[in-house]
Amino acid sequence: MTDKRLDALIDTARAEREYLRWVILSALWHARPYGTTETVIMGACRDIPLRATGDQLRAELRSLAKRGLVDLQDAAPIWSAELTPQGEAVVDYRAEAPTDIARPPRW
Repeated sequence: MTDKRLDALIDTARAEREYLRWVILSALWHARPYGTTETVIMGACRDIPLRATGDQLRAELRSLAKRGLVDLQDAAPIWSAELTPQGEAVVDYRAEAPTDIARPPRW
């Protein structure tokens, strides 16, 4: 199999974005009921380790907020977020996860 064909089969950038969305939701689940700042979420991403920039994190937070999974406060220089009830249901496996979130299968 050539490198060109392998790249077509594995879209690593997409997989990292999907996993980043799951890490964000999981970090916010652990920060309940208060939520947390983007700095803490970025620390969780780096501990995994997951290559993510601040801009990527903010883009994914916006994406999750548009879907109603996250309540985002982006007026301040440092953003903060907390899970909505719908986001909590996704993390707790009580609701179906959107297809572009890399939620691991339930055991």
